[in-house]
Amino acid sequence: MNINDFLKANASFRYGSLSSVQSPGGISSAGQAGLQKAEKRIQAQVDSTDTQLSSMGKLKSSVSDTQISALSLGSLKTGATAAEEKTALNNFVSAFNKTLDTAASTAKSNTDPLSAQSSNRVAKDLTRALSLDTATADALKKVGASLDSGGKLVLNTQKFESAQSTDAAGVRAALTRIGQKISSTASKELASDGNVGMSLSSLNQRSSLLKSQQATLASFGQFSSGSSNSNSNSYFGTLPFGSAAYQNS
Repeated sequence: MNINDFLKANASFRYGSLSSVQSPGGISSAGQAGLQKAEKRIQAQVDSTDTQLSSMGKLKSSVSDTQISALSLGSLKTGATAAEEKTALNNFVSAFNKTLDTAASTAKSNTDPLSAQSSNRVAKDLTRALSLDTATADALKKVGASLDSGGKLVLNTQKFESAQSTDAAGVRAALTRIGQKISSTASKELASDGNVGMSLSSLNQRSSLLKSQQATLASFGQFSSGSSNSNSNSYFGTLPFGSAAYQNS
């Protein structure tokens, strides 16, 4: 017996044979109850997935902002003033720290373990890009920046301005190094095989599948309103989703 035959037999047994009491539309009372239970369960899963998509979408936006600010920091024009360098660095620090906050809140609110892990990895990857690479870590020190215990950037403005006065070329090189490193890391996170990209793809696929199941249930409801019990049971057996949606809680 293949899986479709199994589902057909299982659905027919559960929703056709458990009761001989027929509803006006032709499906048994037990069948109607099972159908309504499945609809509620799938709707709950749709709502949960949509919430996770929204949360992951915010993380994607935040990582994108960090990537943009890093690109700006790493490609300052030749004649950029000290004030422009300072503004670019401050914008980068703000975007970087916001991404860490967003990643933490996304992981905390996400009910899907894999998506939660991906969110945590985003923060770890960004932090490690600054701390584990010796040249980048030295660049941070050069501009008076450091990572606190939570992985966030802290900028000592006085040290930065002092470095600008004594070694403008060195500061520019350090800013370029930091910007390019984080820009590259953020790009990897957003890629189709990155933590953000893969999570969004997985959640979108789940959302599409669940909504397809909803549409099938709706079609079955319309079909059963004018069908005999035996026909509706047969149609129920062909529904394209697993028996897990119908397990009793």
